[in-house]
Amino acid sequence: MLLPTIAAVNADENQSDATAADTEASTDSDTGDSSSSSSGVVETSAQVIDELNRSRTYSTFYDNHIDDPRPDREYIINGSDYTYASEDSGAYVDTLDGLEALVWENESGAVEFPVTIEEAGLYNIGLTYYVLASVANDVEFSLLIDGESPYSTADRIVLSKVWEDEEGSYSVNEAGEKVFKTDENGNQIRPTLEECLMWQTQPLKDTDGLFNDPLLFYFEEGEHTIRIESQKAKFAINQIRIYNKQPTPAAADVDTITTDVNEASETSGVHIPLQGETADYRSDITLYATYDRTTYVTSPSDPVKMFYNTIGSENWAASGQTITWKFTMDEAGWVKIGIRGKQNQMRGLYSNRRLYIDGEVPCAEAEAVKFYYSENWQCVTPTDADGNTLYFWLEAGEHELALEAVPGEIGDIMRRLDDLVFYLNSYYRQILQITSPTPDEYNTYMIDKQIPSIIPDFEIYAQDLRDIKAEIETLSGTTGTEAVSLETMAQLLDKCIDRPDDIPSMLGQLKDDITSLSQWMTDYRSQYLEVDMIEITSADVEFSSVKENFFKSLSFDFQAFLGSFFTDYNVLSGENKDALNVWVSLGRDQAQIVKELVDSYFVPETGIQTSINLVQGGILEATLAGKGPDVALFIGGDLPIQLAARDCIVDISQYDDYEEVITRFAPNIMTLYTYQDGVYGLPISQTFSMMFYRSDVLQSFGFTDVPEDWDQLIEMLPTLQRSYMGVGFSFDVFGTFMVQRGLNYYNDTKTATIFEDPLAVDAFETWTKFYTTYSFEQTFDAFSRFRTGEYPIIITGYTFYNQLYMAAPEIRGLWDFDLIPGYRNADGTVNHATTSSSAGGIIFSKLNEEQRADAWELLKWFTSTDIQSEYGRSIEALLGPLGRFDTANMEALRQLAWSRSEADLIIEQMMATVEIDIIPATYIVTRSITNAFRETVNLNKNPRDTFLWFNRDINDEIIRKYEELGIEIPTEDDN
Repeated sequence: MLLPTIAAVNADENQSDATAADTEASTDSDTGDSSSSSSGVVETSAQVIDELNRSRTYSTFYDNHIDDPRPDREYIINGSDYTYASEDSGAYVDTLDGLEALVWENESGAVEFPVTIEEAGLYNIGLTYYVLASVANDVEFSLLIDGESPYSTADRIVLSKVWEDEEGSYSVNEAGEKVFKTDENGNQIRPTLEECLMWQTQPLKDTDGLFNDPLLFYFEEGEHTIRIESQKAKFAINQIRIYNKQPTPAAADVDTITTDVNEASETSGVHIPLQGETADYRSDITLYATYDRTTYVTSPSDPVKMFYNTIGSENWAASGQTITWKFTMDEAGWVKIGIRGKQNQMRGLYSNRRLYIDGEVPCAEAEAVKFYYSENWQCVTPTDADGNTLYFWLEAGEHELALEAVPGEIGDIMRRLDDLVFYLNSYYRQILQITSPTPDEYNTYMIDKQIPSIIPDFEIYAQDLRDIKAEIETLSGTTGTEAVSLETMAQLLDKCIDRPDDIPSMLGQLKDDITSLSQWMTDYRSQYLEVDMIEITSADVEFSSVKENFFKSLSFDFQAFLGSFFTDYNVLSGENKDALNVWVSLGRDQAQIVKELVDSYFVPETGIQTSINLVQGGILEATLAGKGPDVALFIGGDLPIQLAARDCIVDISQYDDYEEVITRFAPNIMTLYTYQDGVYGLPISQTFSMMFYRSDVLQSFGFTDVPEDWDQLIEMLPTLQRSYMGVGFSFDVFGTFMVQRGLNYYNDTKTATIFEDPLAVDAFETWTKFYTTYSFEQTFDAFSRFRTGEYPIIITGYTFYNQLYMAAPEIRGLWDFDLIPGYRNADGTVNHATTSSSAGGIIFSKLNEEQRADAWELLKWFTSTDIQSEYGRSIEALLGPLGRFDTANMEALRQLAWSRSEADLIIEQMMATVEIDIIPATYIVTRSITNAFRETVNLNKNPRDTFLWFNRDINDEIIRKYEELGIEIPTEDDN
């Protein structure tokens, strides 16, 4: 894959020391005299690349254009007036729900629209759109103006869908209120969400959560072409509006808002409660009903039963997420709004919500309603700057109230810190290239001379950090420890400024402080809020009290305590002797989601009663003792094969629809569940390695491509290692080297390994050589090394993406991932095969035939595309992007929150996976390979001899294990 073209800057040698990689890799690409230092070239190149990358951010664009005119003009482009649509877009014009529109039927392609701008300046862009029924993802696309992207944020524009409680998952009582269904234990069942297909009008917004206002775009006077390129676009466009958002007026300037209690008292007797969990619309599928069982104050509440009584919390933290409630005014009048919420995540600061009434922000004071940190529930009312309650005049009839998460005043602080962290990381990397990770204490390195800009910039950064800290303390009203990371970083920069020669000795502390500052930013840029209830009342009606009564709290807690003795919280379903007994080896929250899916879909659809139980480990022991489950989910490693070898589980390949079912998965994954002639499980999850790379760092060294094969990777090492950069591997890469050479571990009868094969020995030598010759580290902090750029290439599980995306926002757009480097065959083709790990579902053989058939229905249902995508979305809603599910169902993976290009790449690597057979003695194989590796790398033993020595132990143990289990040892004749 080509790296993004930003600058053709070549990085030559950096240090006089040559690493071991110099002597092994070809030196044809090296230029200059390696005995002389040319570190200045590298540093200048790195700075140029960093500046070019930073110049593409929306933050930089905003700062550069802040004083440009914003004409009070509006241009409307009808969707039907497009001038170009690529064939793969499937675009056509049709009338949809009463409006003529461009219907973009496929999730790919591009469309173009013409527009003539009469006055140059900055403009907002808004779309009137209709998301077509499709996968769960929001609409994602890139926007180009005259063929160019204005900034990096425009490369991934997101338009949200609308979600509502699925019809049938709740009932409506006489008062018109939603009532959630309950299970056999009296616990409420959380309603599932479904798409609400409707027209929406939304401005294009910043997806990074740093700006409150819509994105700005600069247009020169004249004719232009707006091009939309799909990432996950399956929607209709009625209108594109180019305009300028007008400032929201203050409450004092709005006739329908008053702070005069006497005027507001003309209305009386109004009390409209809106339960948070029964919201009508959400902009995100993660905004489902949640619960708080810690107090009786929430409505409804129960000390023992599970009642869903809130919405939001960790799920409602991303800028732009919106929740909407409908209500009816019987008569026109003045009302105030009370929001019972809890923000107990951002200590010392507040979360912000933009308030909409009937789709409009009524006044400037409603642009950011603040919810300060508190461990308790609080009632927040929109007020003016003097703290006076705002009363809103509402006409009789139906209305909508919406709350949108916005960054508020902390947004500008975070974007400035975002720049600071980026540049501090850049300087850390430049220092590292001069000093190495372990600087010589007797060498000053003259950092301030080799990097002339470092001291002046550190002076600016230290002052900026203190200014930002003061702003945070002003916002929070405290001078506590909430921004201590900023002061710590500033003090370290002061030391660097005062004693430049000591900078090398402070390198470790610099890295740690940058990491702490980055983590603080990650924690405090989110806008957490949990809402229990919203009350709309007239001036004479008090909001419900949020203060806890001591005796009521004592009674509630005591009942909860007593209930804990009579409720088995590991048994998630009611007792039913005829139900399938399903064990789930996950955390409680994940198991609860499995139960909700079973109760909401599987049981009603099939009539098969199912009991979900949370069990951690011990399945083999329980099964052998006759107390095991009927079905177990998320069973990984070699456990399915260990159970199969003991005749404890069912061969699922006997079922007529088996071949059809396994088309959901990667072609080779069933190898992990195959023993002798049977297949003993269906995969649920699957993870495998991919290559992650920092495009900015690689560009600073002159690399224009990422390595396609291992030889190309090795050729990069001299350049990287001379600047004390490196490459990181996950430990299990040996299997990858084997399958890329077309090998497995075992002979056809699985009675011995094939490690004596010259290609197998070559695979082991290649693996260990990365550590013995190229000095790779065996253990390292992958996230930290990649974040700082010390390891611009890391090969690890593809879910590493989730951690980078969530926890390293400052390098967003500077990294990507690709197929794992491959083995180049004699014909020039590259084999990108790798191995994977999986967890699956198994059926126990103690069941009779009818029960086995029911269990097979359960496994088929749970591994289906719809349920896997629903489970994945629910897990991500629960845990955030860090918890994005690594489903084994390929089509379900596409329906998770991956862009189309990301999903294509992951599935391409998934299709290339080749699995290593699992046998009863797999444990000795894994252990012996690890021991052979350690003796080779740590004790400098000969790799071939060591590998073959341990191979004898492996083969002996394989035979011994078969004999122990009483299994007839297969022979070549058996095949």
